[in-house]
Amino acid sequence: MPTMIANRSEPSPDGRFPVSPDTFRPALDDHPGPSADGLTLDSDASRILIVDDDPVVLKLVSKMAVRLGYQPTVAEDGVDALYHLTRTHFDLVLTDYDMPFIDGYQLADQIKEKHFGTKVIIMTGHCERDVEDLLDGSGIVDGLLLKPFSLETMKEKLERVCSPRYGQWAPKAWS
Repeated sequence: MPTMIANRSEPSPDGRFPVSPDTFRPALDDHPGPSADGLTLDSDASRILIVDDDPVVLKLVSKMAVRLGYQPTVAEDGVDALYHLTRTHFDLVLTDYDMPFIDGYQLADQIKEKHFGTKVIIMTGHCERDVEDLLDGSGIVDGLLLKPFSLETMKEKLERVCSPRYGQWAPKAWS
């Protein structure tokens, strides 16, 4: 990550910049600043990445996430999601199962391999039994949300997987 000096911008005589907690911080030049919902980088809301190829679902689930105290970022497919994951840490990824290029299960597999600690919940409109059979015991997916779902159902599922305010991870629970 690029860095910048907060209090002193000239190097010392040996050519190095001073490094201390008071003078060294990550550069935030390419950070977009406060989000539309007013949450900032220093917010205690958990970061959540929402992935779906349907723009209506993205908008709706994003609004639901804000209401539940999360700081959402949206991605329109698995490729876009992987790009966002290289730039920002997310506590949770809520992804559609059936998408072009990379499906939700493949995305979850890559997340678990490269982004330790990030939880993944798959959203799907497919038959619950078919999806549970595919995902059961894989250890790749932390939860399943069947579409359509209510705000209350989403809240219950997300609380089982993680606490939005304190980052406390709960045990895996499908129901």
